[in-house]
Amino acid sequence: MSEILALTWAQWRTNLSYRVRMAYTLVGIVVSVVPLFFVAGAVQPVMANAIAAEGGQAFGFLLVGLAGIGMLSVSIMALPRAIGGGVGSGTLEALMATPATLPRVFIGMSAYEIGFALARTLLTLGVGWLLGANLQVGGVVPGVAILVLIAVAHFPFALLGSALVLAFRTSGPLPQAVMLISTLLGGAYYPTHVIPSWLESVSTFVPLAYGLRAMRRVLLEGDTVTAVLPDVAALVGTGAVLMLLGVVAMRWALRYARLNGTLSQY
Repeated sequence: MSEILALTWAQWRTNLSYRVRMAYTLVGIVVSVVPLFFVAGAVQPVMANAIAAEGGQAFGFLLVGLAGIGMLSVSIMALPRAIGGGVGSGTLEALMATPATLPRVFIGMSAYEIGFALARTLLTLGVGWLLGANLQVGGVVPGVAILVLIAVAHFPFALLGSALVLAFRTSGPLPQAVMLISTLLGGAYYPTHVIPSWLESVSTFVPLAYGLRAMRRVLLEGDTVTAVLPDVAALVGTGAVLMLLGVVAMRWALRYARLNGTLSQY
């Protein structure tokens, strides 16, 4: 745990030196919620019936979808980006030579970005609540817990992308493909039951769909964790299967990179 905290602290200190960029990011979050508020107001009459089981309020529905997509993006891209930078600068090989275990190194390399993304998401939800999003106070803690599960369930895609970076120096179209599929079929901006039936069946394999549905029910409907347990279980189950694939891919990529001596060769 100390290794993870040390790497996270180092990244925090580095990013803190770019105060203008950090301030711009936080202001951008506030500004981005405002147009969403007006768009939601315009589409409320059209969406009301379709989202009746997930809060019934278009603004709240879209706000949670935006939060989920933002968290998903960072959980998928943070580690491949960090490993690519580490390979190019030579720091990855140095980190792997330390007594720290590889899981702790990889978690530490991406923990700051994921933590900062969680903070941005909470700020987004807070601004939305101030603008009138129907967020249930009692659902905040379980909602945040589900948001963390969404990030963990999609972290295997970060492992797969990182494996590609180690082996081929690029993650290719994988992150963009996962983002596209999750956005289209994960229920980020419309409920999955309104898409064609054959596509809706495909969405059963998209972890984000379960996470957002559970998150909306606890945050917007005030449902208990017990009520959304089937969706949470499906999210955890798909994440566990993907994690196995991600770990296998990373082990293969590391062995391949070591055999070829390319860990520090960009």
